[in-house]
Amino acid sequence: MSVNQIMFIFIYILFILKINTIYGFDAGFIQLASARQENKDTTHYGMTICALCRVTLNFLKSTYNVDTTYLDTKFDETNGQCDGNIVRSIINLLRTSQMKGINPWLYSITVNTIASANTKTDLKEMFKEASHFDSESFIGGSKLIMKRYQSTLDAIRKSDNYDQGRKTFGEMLHTIQDFYSHTNYIELEYTSPSDVLGKRIFQENEFASIETKTCISCDDEQCQINTNFDQIIQKTKLLTSGYFIPIGFNLLRKFKPKGKCSHGGSFDSTQDDEPRGGINKDKL
Repeated sequence: MSVNQIMFIFIYILFILKINTIYGFDAGFIQLASARQENKDTTHYGMTICALCRVTLNFLKSTYNVDTTYLDTKFDETNGQCDGNIVRSIINLLRTSQMKGINPWLYSITVNTIASANTKTDLKEMFKEASHFDSESFIGGSKLIMKRYQSTLDAIRKSDNYDQGRKTFGEMLHTIQDFYSHTNYIELEYTSPSDVLGKRIFQENEFASIETKTCISCDDEQCQINTNFDQIIQKTKLLTSGYFIPIGFNLLRKFKPKGKCSHGGSFDSTQDDEPRGGINKDKL
């Protein structure tokens, strides 16, 4: 690697970090154009906050028999969104209920720590394919989820380090969310969550091999309206994900394998390589 290439990479990373500082960078999820009826896009942060609040209410209802009916209406179960004031509403509920052993003010810190750790994974582990299920890293991604789940438990049970447990848990959630956004799991018309994630490691016969063609070319919105997955992938129900090489890093002579899908998006240098387009369901 030449000195110029090293300098380019260094400047590129500083640029991304600057964007995060100024704009609060958070990749999220965009509805497929074919299903869009209204603005129902969401982000890693927003989706995580809503999921944690949903679990909290279920816990309060089942464990403390708390009536949460009026808060249940604040969730849209179809897209993972919720009312913007849901955390404040739960804090008020915790305060008025006066349940022993529960600190209402710590709740806000807890959910924000988890959600922030989730968001920061995109920057801290930008080039770690397993963290995002990029480049068909199904074995690495499923291993990472199991590892971080166990690390979360160890941080709490063995080290009494709840803060680290929250952060590791948030990072794990990021990888789980990216599985659905970066792969073709949704396009294969599965209607329930994967029974692999967090339970075992993907087997090689469950996803496309390096030699298998996975995509055909598409352009712009056509990539969302008409699927650009190769027919063999649809018929065999093999999982695949897009290859992602950040703009500039293709100068290092890195290319996606022939016939493979691109991740797509403004930061992906492979989106104009055949087959063109991208399969991710992210939104910046």
